[in-house]
This record gives sequence, structure tokens and C-alpha cells, in this order.
Amino acid sequence: MGLFKRNKDNENETKCDVCGLELHDPERLKRHTKKAHGNIPEKKLDPNSGAGGTW
Repeated sequence: MGLFKRNKDNENETKCDVCGLELHDPERLKRHTKKAHGNIPEKKLDPNSGAGGTW
């Protein structure tokens, strides 16, 4: 069932899956992924699209 198992390979991982950056500490990897890959910017509205004008 795996309720109390932890993935120890994932815990000791030091290479970023997204950009391939090699870090020296798993805690640094967590901070890196949160800061560098965590926030996805929202889609900006195109003012020239003509859909949904202000008035």
C-alpha cells in the first residue's frame, strides 16, 4: 500500500530534473526548484486581439 514508505532516492537527489543543474545539497535543490521553476507566469492579454474590449 505504501502509506509509510518514503522514496529515499528522491530525498538524496541533487540534480534538477527541469534544467539539469547539479547542486551539492538536496535542500538546495528543493529551494532551487521552488524559486527557479515554481512560479509559472500568467498569460498576458493581447491588447490587439479585439476580444473582450473595455467598453
